[in-house]
Amino acid sequence: MVFAFSTSSAIASVAVFDAEGRILFAEEKAANMQASWACFEMLDRAGFDPRLGTLFLADIGPGSFTGTRVGVAIAKTLAYVAKAQCAGATSFDLIAPDRTVVLPSKKTEWFIREPGQEPYRTTSLPEHDFVGFGKGIANETFPLAARFAALLPILKRTSPEEFVPTYLIEPSISVQKKGLGLAGGTA
Repeated sequence: MVFAFSTSSAIASVAVFDAEGRILFAEEKAANMQASWACFEMLDRAGFDPRLGTLFLADIGPGSFTGTRVGVAIAKTLAYVAKAQCAGATSFDLIAPDRTVVLPSKKTEWFIREPGQEPYRTTSLPEHDFVGFGKGIANETFPLAARFAALLPILKRTSPEEFVPTYLIEPSISVQKKGLGLAGGTA
């Protein structure tokens, strides 16, 4: 069995596939800042034992920094327990692998991926037809775990220990300026 998770957007989704890639279960749920809880709730409803998984898939971004890491952590943990492999697909491919896809970056910036091209970051939306999600995008389309079905034959499998998200830019988190040692000491 194959288990898939997408948590890089405000929509969390879970899918379960058989060995031939047929969808046995697929569900999505609005879960802004509650992706792990939503995924495990959906997984419980699916009724499949993750210990029987042979492959665990996750959306590797771009998207929410924490959300993406949640999905990757779920896939890695379950794969480790099941002694299985992991694989990932980008949010772009889980939206539309053959179309221009737009995803939010930082405030007033976008990641754009044209078919067959590397993604880039910009401050303006394309003038031609595109799909994606984010403020100001009409007819939003989110990355969904069920869309892994079409990508299964081309996914690169790896061990849970080597499976990591993709970062198109450095995370926008603060970096510790000095050690946190005891008074008068250094860390």
